[in-house]
Amino acid sequence: MRKIIIYLFLSIILAGCQTTNPKSDAADQEFVRLDTEGYLYYMDYTEDYYGEKVGNELKKITEFDTGCSTFFTYNTEGQPLVCRNYDYPHRVSEEDRTLTGLNIILHCKPEGKYESIAVADAIWCDTQNPLLSKGGPDMPGFTSDMVAILPYQCMDGVNEKGLCVSILRVDIKEGEQEARIPAGSSILLRYILDDCSTVEEAVEEIRTSSVKTSDWQSCHFFLADAQGNRAVAESRNGILSIIESDVITNFYLGSDDIADAYRDGKLREAAVMMTDSKGNAQYHFGYGHGYHRFVTIAAQVERFKDTQGEEMRTVMSEEEALVGLRSAVQNPHTNVSGVSMTQYSVIYNNALKTVTVWPFQNYKKSYSYDVTGGRK
Repeated sequence: MRKIIIYLFLSIILAGCQTTNPKSDAADQEFVRLDTEGYLYYMDYTEDYYGEKVGNELKKITEFDTGCSTFFTYNTEGQPLVCRNYDYPHRVSEEDRTLTGLNIILHCKPEGKYESIAVADAIWCDTQNPLLSKGGPDMPGFTSDMVAILPYQCMDGVNEKGLCVSILRVDIKEGEQEARIPAGSSILLRYILDDCSTVEEAVEEIRTSSVKTSDWQSCHFFLADAQGNRAVAESRNGILSIIESDVITNFYLGSDDIADAYRDGKLREAAVMMTDSKGNAQYHFGYGHGYHRFVTIAAQVERFKDTQGEEMRTVMSEEEALVGLRSAVQNPHTNVSGVSMTQYSVIYNNALKTVTVWPFQNYKKSYSYDVTGGRK
């Protein structure tokens, strides 16, 4: 998977098994380890992340990229759910290809803004040894140089108004406009969680924010609120599109993205080409990165539609929604769309303002929090 080197500029930002509660030396924040392996932690963030101190930390270099799958449904109680897999194949080092991860459930309550609960990919917080084999703030060798910028490393979250937002990658094509600020999407996600209460307000924030549409070309957003409104916001060559969709992965929804290709001098439609001329498997499923996950999830969303109801809602129990997520989990040992890895699966309840996380493909144990940071 392509890595994007992020240069975060200060000017943009300033406009249950609990084994230990380690303190961050840099930000003086408290972590709570949730799983035995050290892949998932909870943190009640109290730093002023709109202040100069955090802004100075944001000048440092880190890495950012996302695969991911997201879909929307209602549960059997009629509450909106946003269901999401976060995919990123972190490895210990170039020499040691062991998969690793460090995800932090982050509670934020900035003064004068909305309270939120979100999940951050914090693998790069340790600038000395960024890919520790097992987490984490309580592991030997961990340094907390960049812990302060965690609010800007959240990949998905929900706020006290029930507005949920998540980031998903799209591939920049040759000759297309690159993202001006590769970190623009994660910065904008934080602005949306902190300042917006509905999808309509989030779309307006995207249109008018200091983080412009040309800043985040390599990602798009899935938005859903407590009233059941949802939308996809994506920017291609600086043009913003707002699309209605209950499923989103990693290809553009607002424009044709068919990945046709020439083979032996003949144009082959990748949408139907399962093998090359020699019979070797081809996994170019037509509409780009993540298309096989898109159709897998979309089929289940369609299957669970209430055809007797006037609104034709998709209705799933949380257990059925989790099955939908697991059907699209990325296996690091296959090359169906490039070798990837599902770091965590998550279900947000927009009505209850809660998050439930399954870390590192361990579906036997989940961890739930509400928007106030209370353990459920």
